[in-house]
Amino acid sequence: SSFAVKPFLIDTDMGVDDVIALLYLLKRQDIDIKAITITANASVDCEPGLRNLQGLLKLMHKANVPVACGPSKPLAGNHHYPVSVVEESNTLAGTAALLPVTTAIASGNAVDLLVDTLQHSSQPVTVLALGPLTNLALALQKKPNIKKKIRQIYMMGGAISVPGNVMEVDKTIKNVAAEWNLHIDPLAADYVFKQGIPLVLVPLDATNRLPIDKAFYERIKRDHSTPEANYVFILLNKNMKILNANEWYFWDPLAAVIATDESIAHFKTYSLKVQLAPESYSGATRIQAQGGNLVRVVTKAEANKFKAILLYYLH
Repeated sequence: SSFAVKPFLIDTDMGVDDVIALLYLLKRQDIDIKAITITANASVDCEPGLRNLQGLLKLMHKANVPVACGPSKPLAGNHHYPVSVVEESNTLAGTAALLPVTTAIASGNAVDLLVDTLQHSSQPVTVLALGPLTNLALALQKKPNIKKKIRQIYMMGGAISVPGNVMEVDKTIKNVAAEWNLHIDPLAADYVFKQGIPLVLVPLDATNRLPIDKAFYERIKRDHSTPEANYVFILLNKNMKILNANEWYFWDPLAAVIATDESIAHFKTYSLKVQLAPESYSGATRIQAQGGNLVRVVTKAEANKFKAILLYYLH
């Protein structure tokens, strides 16, 4: 072919927004998804997460992409989502049953799949991290030399100059600073941040401006002739209450689009540190005068360009 195909690895916690991100990436012919791993210590249980992922791959005629689950515990601590969030992901907000039926067969475990995929890649791979960094941290600990094979990590996570989103979902957690992906496994995030791998962070600062809104729903409603647009239509249509309340954001889809097209984003490089303690700041991303890790941070995205690209590939 006349264009260069970019190898990608996707590590996902298989939430509702992850599914939209995956549909987008699976449609792009300039991206070769080498493997998809699930962080099963976060918003989804391994079995339903695998089933949903394989159903999604079957829908998109990509059933040969290897998939696997990671461990069901973070590296340290016991941070976890409330049951309601896990239930939403397990059922994909009531739409999982509409995906093609598959038998949930994994290609081994996530850590080995990440290590093997990177070791066998002839060129550096772009990693898209859409959940906690547990699987990536374990893979890097197991085989540090795979670092050389990672071109860049794009990650949805963190909150730089805006509050975190942990308490929005779970009022019992007294932490106003952390974003969920980093809060679930702060130690894993800290480890990955320290590896010196080029890292792009897509934080709440950027995603807060992009709720999945009625206008986007209306666009999909007008035209959902492809199986993937139809699935997104049903997903949104079944969950209008959530849409009307502005509870879902384009968290992971924004990270996915930026990983394929940086022109829609504005960046600033910060020296960042993942805070481990005290509990009230566990998982917070703090700007450091010294001793932090240089991270390219998306400060904001062009909303209209982002939605145009997303819709173009969903149709």
